[in-house]
Amino acid sequence: MLVSDSFICRTLREEDEKAVRQLVESTFKTFSTGKFWDWKYLRNPKFDRSFVAVAEEGGKIVGCNHWLQRTVKLSDSIAVDSMLGASIAVAPEYRKRGVGRALIHFLRSQHGKRKPSLMHMFADPELRKHFHTPVGGYVPAPDGTISYMKILNWNKIKIIAATFNERVKRGDFGNRLAEVNLTVVFKVHAAPPLCLHLDCRGVEVDVSVESAEVTISSDVATLSRIKGGQNGVRMLIGPFLMGRLKFRGGLLKMLAVYRNMWVFREILGGKIT
Repeated sequence: MLVSDSFICRTLREEDEKAVRQLVESTFKTFSTGKFWDWKYLRNPKFDRSFVAVAEEGGKIVGCNHWLQRTVKLSDSIAVDSMLGASIAVAPEYRKRGVGRALIHFLRSQHGKRKPSLMHMFADPELRKHFHTPVGGYVPAPDGTISYMKILNWNKIKIIAATFNERVKRGDFGNRLAEVNLTVVFKVHAAPPLCLHLDCRGVEVDVSVESAEVTISSDVATLSRIKGGQNGVRMLIGPFLMGRLKFRGGLLKMLAVYRNMWVFREILGGKIT
């Protein structure tokens, strides 16, 4: 229990639930009346009353702060325990008296030994500026969503190429490879070089880098754009001018690479993780 000003902060009790539900639903208009608090918290499989704090004055609940346990998967093999801060609510007549600050500090002091690897929340940008960042210490994340993908497991290229070559044998691509004879090496930062040979039979993967007629050097982001199927000179010009995409080889061979970009999209376009 934490005493601050004229109110106290403590852990949620069963008899507090109705008052907390009413406080949250009156503060956040997006909450549906009646059942949303129960669905979000009480019936949550990971709900734990010890992760909900209330501020009380004279037997009246004047504020609350909810933490929700989460597991955030960072990769196929790495997952971390996290806490999602949610629904900090303070009765209007008790605002600007330090109730919200006290609730945050109370929960952090209560669970200091069980502190998660990650604490996060979704907050109104304006409220974040004068409350969540200075009081709670939350650091704003960049706007927008960043998508990450692993594309550098060249071993799976062999499987994709074998399937592609079967389609060539069946005639799925007509005569598009009839006059192709081209060896290209991809050099991507933090990955071994990938050398591909294209001819009328399809794509050969186990090719010596020394035999490459064209070298394409890029970063992961640029290669992922090619992998994602974005085609055309315009897509290549920007990365080329900024130095993120480099070509080395004879002009005719580089034109052949451009004409056969569809083959590289077929080979690199699968899930390479």
